[in-house]
Parts: sequence; structure tokens; C-alpha cells
Amino acid sequence: MKKVLVTGAEGYIGSHLVRMLAEHGGYDIHYMDTRFHSEFNDIAKYVPDNFSIFDDVTGRIPFDVYDTVIHLAGRSVVPQSLKEPSEYYRVNTMGTDNLLKQAQTNHFIFASTSSAFEMKSPYARSKVAAEDIIKERSDGYTIFRFFNVSGSDGIHRQLGFASHLIRRAAMVATGELPYIEVFGNDYDTRDGTCIRDYIHVTDVCNSIMSAIEKGPSNTPFECLGSKRGFSVLEVIDAMRAATGKDIQIKMSERRNGDAVSCIVDELSTHCNLSKTIEDMCLDQYRLEINRIRKH
Repeated sequence: MKKVLVTGAEGYIGSHLVRMLAEHGGYDIHYMDTRFHSEFNDIAKYVPDNFSIFDDVTGRIPFDVYDTVIHLAGRSVVPQSLKEPSEYYRVNTMGTDNLLKQAQTNHFIFASTSSAFEMKSPYARSKVAAEDIIKERSDGYTIFRFFNVSGSDGIHRQLGFASHLIRRAAMVATGELPYIEVFGNDYDTRDGTCIRDYIHVTDVCNSIMSAIEKGPSNTPFECLGSKRGFSVLEVIDAMRAATGKDIQIKMSERRNGDAVSCIVDELSTHCNLSKTIEDMCLDQYRLEINRIRKH
């Protein structure tokens, strides 16, 4: 069995990945989480004997040898990073350095970001700095630059404040929010709003599992997206089409740190897409409906 360590395992991507690893079989799964958001996805039924929680990702980390370390833990909200850059460098950059020092492995898989192509925020710069450290310290690594990860397996969810466009659009569709705020409609794009590439969370996790099996790529980075760009208004239209619900919009000024367009140029060979933007919207909508019913 492959012994793997997953950081950020109770988070959005981590919880999906741990479930898929457990259901696939053949993995001795260890995990850790810092519970940044004071909430978590319950993964105890997949790995009940390996629970670890750490208050500080730059502090204690299980010192051991693993076949693969999958580092998903980190801070990821661009506007917050503009207000608290030191926190983002502490967690994303120094946390990665500390993990490399303490968790020994021949294959270090890292969750980086498409924001790295623009470098407009401390979030993006902290992730690129972490990439540099990995390349210096690790002999075997795969660096994935995730584009906008969306959707759900129907069980696990995004945590913390709802900042993701698809999640907020779903919350408007369910009546949890009165409208969705669109930040800027004067960009040089086909409808004036920012364009992003989206990928379903299960496609991301399948790509990670492929990397675990195939071993280190040692390339500068691998992109996980779709090679298709959707504007903010197009995503909102996709939510309307998927749910049959009206989505009210409020136009606002541009936000600092937002790039005009970010689309995958070349997809990783690990990436085999199975989900569409409509799937992401419908999955998120159903997840919000189920959450409301439970409460």
C-alpha cells in the first residue's frame, strides 16, 4: 500500500480527495488539518485512525516517511491576502517550507494557483514562492496550478465565507442571498466582465490520483482547468440554465487583485475532464439545497 499524507484534508478539495483515495483502496492515508475556518468536512469514516489537527501549519507536522505528500492546506482568498499579506506568506510559503523539512517523501504534490500567472496579489506571490522552495528542496515533485475549482460530490463542501462565484450564484438561486455582486463590467472582454477557467473538484482529485500513481513530473508546473474561459455573466447564465432560477445581479466597482482573464494554455496530461460548467452549477445548487434542508 502507498503511504500518503494529505494536508488540508478536511477542506474542500482535501475531503473529496480523501474519500476518493479511501474508496479506490490501496492507500494508507494519513492526514492533517488546521481548521482555518472553524468548520470542517467530516472524513473520519474514511480514515478513522489517523486524525491529526494542528493549530499552526508552520508548527508541528508529523515527522515520518511517505510515498507521497499531497499539500492542499493554505490560505486562498485574494482580497484577504491584500489586507493580510504576512499571514499568506507565513502559511502558504513558510508552511510549505516547514512541511518539506519534516515530512520526508520522494513525491511532493503541491496545490498552487492559476493566480500565479498574473502575480497581482500576495496570495499569488506566496504560492509562487512556495513553488520555488519545492523546486529547491524536493528531488521529486508535481506542482499543480489549479484554476477555479467548483462543484461537489454531493457531500463535501467549500468552507468559510462564500467568495467563489459559482457558490454565491447557487446561494442566490436558493434564496440565501438576494443578489450576486459583479465586480466590474468595463474589462476588455466580450461582455466586460472577467473571464476564468473552471474545473470540477472531482476532475481535480482524479488528476491528483493519476499523479500519485505515475510519480513526480518535475516540470515547472502542471495546469488543471478546461482550456475554456467563462465570463462572470456567462457563469451566472449557466446557473440560471442549470437551475431554472432567476439570479439577480448588482454591478459594483472593480476589485484590486483581479486579473482580466485567466485560462489554461496547456492542460496537464493528468487531466481528463468529465464535468461541464453546468455540472458544477447544478452540483453546487443541490448541495446548497440539501444544506438548507438539514438546518
